[in-house]
Amino acid sequence: MQVTIESMAFGGAGIAKNEGKVFFVKGGLPGDTVEINIVKDKGSYAEAIISEVITPSPNRVNPACAVFDKCGGCQLQRLEYSSQVQEKENIVSDTLSRIGGYHKTEIEPIVPSGSPYSYRNRVVLSTWFYAGHWHLGYNQEKSNRKVAVKSCPIANEPINKAIFRLSEVLSSLTDPHYPLDKIYIASNADHAFITLVPRDIRKGDSLKTLLKHLQRYEETELVSVIGKHEITFGNIILNNTYFLSPSVFVQANPGINEAMIETVLEWVELSGTERVLDLYSGIGNFSIPLARVSEKVVGVEINNNAIRLAKSAAEENGITNITFRNSRSHLIIDEMTANGDTFDLIVLDPPREGAKELIAGIAELHPAKIIYISCDPATLARDLKKFGELGYKLIKVRPFDMFPQTYHIETICLLVKS
Repeated sequence: MQVTIESMAFGGAGIAKNEGKVFFVKGGLPGDTVEINIVKDKGSYAEAIISEVITPSPNRVNPACAVFDKCGGCQLQRLEYSSQVQEKENIVSDTLSRIGGYHKTEIEPIVPSGSPYSYRNRVVLSTWFYAGHWHLGYNQEKSNRKVAVKSCPIANEPINKAIFRLSEVLSSLTDPHYPLDKIYIASNADHAFITLVPRDIRKGDSLKTLLKHLQRYEETELVSVIGKHEITFGNIILNNTYFLSPSVFVQANPGINEAMIETVLEWVELSGTERVLDLYSGIGNFSIPLARVSEKVVGVEINNNAIRLAKSAAEENGITNITFRNSRSHLIIDEMTANGDTFDLIVLDPPREGAKELIAGIAELHPAKIIYISCDPATLARDLKKFGELGYKLIKVRPFDMFPQTYHIETICLLVKS
């Protein structure tokens, strides 16, 4: 069957229509005319793969990565960058309209990444034994099968140097029972910091062989083993000092992260007298700058290591009006509503499944403003609709291209009690 790709879907597939049926075409780009083979027919729509590109899109380019067709990390390297960001902006607008019912809400222009490559400051690599030695790399798309890499075009230079060195060292290890599971690498743009993860935390000492080899390339303090006093390093973000460890989540694109923090501070217009609740607060990414312009901030985060780093950052920055709570968000909300607590502003940055179970409780805390930060347009639209039903008006929506070359989209929304 021959179809023409009209747009992109969240997830990276191209969308085509034929005789009232929608086709999600893997690898299809807007403007492509392609011959397709259907792999799953769902009735009103079907999933398909390309058997032949008849007329390529004018925005089709050669991918920068040698293993692009195998690795599951990127989906859009064949699409020219300005077209990537336009398609992502369209996806946010379409999803909020189709799922959330926000047909007339203006979507602000997407904020592009300063660089479409070499932007990532954190990666997670798998390790495995094959053909007599160890390898490292990523999972193939939708598979547990692996693809070995010696560099990654979307990672920054220090991380790529570390990947290459690790690959060399691992290739010299011939013990198939070596207890290495995966490797975290993070960077502050000057150095790469490596955390080795054993398959069994009790066998962390067994990774000393790899540590010894790595000392030829890195200063000893830049490499650590999880569970064995993992390394912590500092980083400056918008004049605030943060502390990071390779295994702890942090926004992966520093330039876009700064733009997101600046957007939140601009939109909330705090006067210094407000009480702020920051749910899923992580290392204090938003909590710390918000504390500088408010009376009190409570940060809630389930990851104990992230809480430890956030507390250290608050102390380093001389900020005393933050309390960090190590708990699940819904438990803290239940506690706060039972106590009759209220907040002027609530910020939430949930995982991709969204915050469906928190919405009613958040409304009971009576915030005048809500900042919702999302990495999934569908769950965002669903949750915004529920907030609307509880009396919150969607005022502003701004997408951010945190992850160029991938289908992922970050979006910040401002809601105000109507």
